[in-house]
Amino acid sequence: MKNRVYLNFTISDYNDITHEDISQTLGMKPFKVIVKGEKRNPNSTSENPVLSRFNRWVMAAPLDEYCTFKDQMNATLDIIEPKINLFKPFCEKYRCGFSCAIYLRFDNGESTPWIYLGSRYNRLVKELNIGFDIDLYNFSNEE
Repeated sequence: MKNRVYLNFTISDYNDITHEDISQTLGMKPFKVIVKGEKRNPNSTSENPVLSRFNRWVMAAPLDEYCTFKDQMNATLDIIEPKINLFKPFCEKYRCGFSCAIYLRFDNGESTPWIYLGSRYNRLVKELNIGFDIDLYNFSNEE
């Protein structure tokens, strides 16, 4: 099993606009949307499912999860930078930022994926005042 890196850009915690408003303003469709009050896992059969606490619009990196973090970040910045003036009002009013999940497999012959946030990313953060969240998941090759 190979290591995987998932990179997303999210717009969260809005109640005065819709997912469609965001999509229309940015001229793009989201990878997924999360609706406040709906089940976090739509397939859950639990009598008391966990409900989403906030609205979220999610744009996934345009490369697959086996590409490097650097390549995924650059491809995502290629989308955001030309539309920075469209993203800025959302980032000023709502919680916006990158979320990254790294799934590590031990003993698979690969080195650990590395995360480096260079000057291009730093310029965007300064302009948009966005956050960065990273989650690490470790698995043995048997899982």
